Amino acid sequence: MTRSRFLAFVCASLFLAVAPGPDNCFVLAQSAGMGAMAGIWVTLGLISGLSVHITLALLGTATLLQRFPKAVSAISVGGAFYLLTIAWQMFWGSTVTLGEHEVLTPLNYYCRGIILNLSNPKVILFFIAFIPQFISPGNPRKKLWLMLLGLTFAVCAFVVMCGYSLLGGTLAHLLQYSPLFARALNIAAAVAVLLVAVWILLPLVRKNNAKTTQNLPPSP
Repeated sequence: MTRSRFLAFVCASLFLAVAPGPDNCFVLAQSAGMGAMAGIWVTLGLISGLSVHITLALLGTATLLQRFPKAVSAISVGGAFYLLTIAWQMFWGSTVTLGEHEVLTPLNYYCRGIILNLSNPKVILFFIAFIPQFISPGNPRKKLWLMLLGLTFAVCAFVVMCGYSLLGGTLAHLLQYSPLFARALNIAAAVAVLLVAVWILLPLVRKNNAKTTQNLPPSP
């Protein structure tokens, strides 16, 4: 692989990581509501889930996912309902300030991150479609480059999401001394998590509606 092609991949990865999506929205919401360290631990969980997806992509599980779409949907629904639970807890905790929140361990935040990432198995299909574009078809070390580029993507995502964590943590620190703004911030964070859950569920609802429409009998 040439240096220019690798740099192009890094730029594309950074662009995709910065663009609004479920992962970075969730990190921003968690760090804004619970502090920067909460966001960083969530980020570590997300990157762990990302590493699992990269490994599964290398093992060729994309075909398996296409064969069992109902299993993929079930995993996504489970992850979305888990996020809805978190949003509910954050909303009802919106009457307390940042320092008065129930103390969660780093493991709690880490698990939130990894569950969010693993709740979307279609990430594997994304890697199968995205990464090979930067590798020459005849490259004898294609598997190795798939792994290296996958790890590079994970590093880019980690750097960007740590930035989101620090941004959210700074916002939380500035507003924690005002009960009114602290409550508004927690509610906004809860809404953000709710939107991430909807983000995951919406494609499933659209897919189900499309199937229902196809199965309707033709009008007389």
